[in-house]
Amino acid sequence: MRTYIALFSVLVSGIGFSQRTDSVETKTPRFIVKMTHGMTNNNNFDFTNSEWERMTPGFQIPDSFQLGWGADYQQNLHSFSSNSYYMFSFAFINGKKKQADRKFLATTTIHLGYGPEVTASKYWYHQDLQVIDTLTSSQNGQEYYVTGNRMQTIAKTYRSSTIAIGVGQHIATNPNRLFQFETGLDILCLLSIASEVRASYYDSYFVDGLPYSNSNAGAYLYPVLTESRSESFSGNFTAGVIMRVPLEMSFKLSRKSPVASRMRIGWELNPGLAMQFANGKTSNNFSMSGGMNFRFAF
Repeated sequence: MRTYIALFSVLVSGIGFSQRTDSVETKTPRFIVKMTHGMTNNNNFDFTNSEWERMTPGFQIPDSFQLGWGADYQQNLHSFSSNSYYMFSFAFINGKKKQADRKFLATTTIHLGYGPEVTASKYWYHQDLQVIDTLTSSQNGQEYYVTGNRMQTIAKTYRSSTIAIGVGQHIATNPNRLFQFETGLDILCLLSIASEVRASYYDSYFVDGLPYSNSNAGAYLYPVLTESRSESFSGNFTAGVIMRVPLEMSFKLSRKSPVASRMRIGWELNPGLAMQFANGKTSNNFSMSGGMNFRFAF
């Protein structure tokens, strides 16, 4: 009888110890979810001329047309433009059983997001200048050359939103402190969605050199003919990669509350390198995103 009582006592104490151990483990966070909203710059790239023509039937580039300076100008202009992005991140806390003794927190993170936007643009032109008349001033006998200036331009732009899927390894300072700093390395794969190509043709004819009415001082352009047409097409699927270094600072919402102490509000800045892949070309440009985030450890 005493043997049964002893075994029962050991069993009860073992169950009690197991329950206390489980309760401690359930209080130790194993995962972190984070939601981010911010701004990111566009990723710029280019297609080959044959790809541009294949995507925009009816807007072929004649051999007489030259590549315009506006292509580089538009690329630089796009690089300063930005758009919103959203990111959901799910992190696995590494070495969760040793968290109590750690001064740093290491996580493996999976990302799913919307943005940034990818853009491409190109501009071609042909200019034909001809002297069509000569005017002589009745006051001083000075000659004025009247020039006919025909300018034909073709502009093509590609624009697409993207979804981002990626993974990262992060390390952060002690999560028990009020303020926490986090950094690491993320690799994001970009896939284009809802892409569109727009092509425009402009044909303008100006007369240059006609003097102002009742004055021989100066001359200006007289528009004679202007013709234009535009059309939109569905764009090609494109893919890209962003390698970035996250820089984040966050603070706890509470030190004492069991729930609020697991919540953090943070700010992040993500500099990196973006690579965009199109048929026949790979383009690189600097990537920058930043915003606010909310995270919860459980």
